[in-house]
Amino acid sequence: MEMICDILKVVSAGPTKPTHILYKANMSWKVLSSYLDFLTSSGMLDKEDAEGGKRSTYRLTTKGRKVLSLYDGLKESLNGTISLETSENLGRMLENAKPIGPRVAVSTPW
Repeated sequence: MEMICDILKVVSAGPTKPTHILYKANMSWKVLSSYLDFLTSSGMLDKEDAEGGKRSTYRLTTKGRKVLSLYDGLKESLNGTISLETSENLGRMLENAKPIGPRVAVSTPW
């Protein structure tokens, strides 16, 4: 979810070219292109092709703005809720965790 919102945040500044998103969101082209496909198909971004279709730009839709706003609100409301004591306990839990098996690769970006 964080990667999706990173992309939405970059595009929220206005029409944005994929290379600009790539650098600002710090992603590889392969990863970014799958997220862009997902975000456009889910209605969070609009893709606009320039003449000849070689230079595309992306715009944030109303749905994308709502998702970004919800994410920012959730992130802000959770800010500071994990204390040092809690994070130490979490660290111990992770150290004692046992693997449950191999992960299965998922083709969808979420």
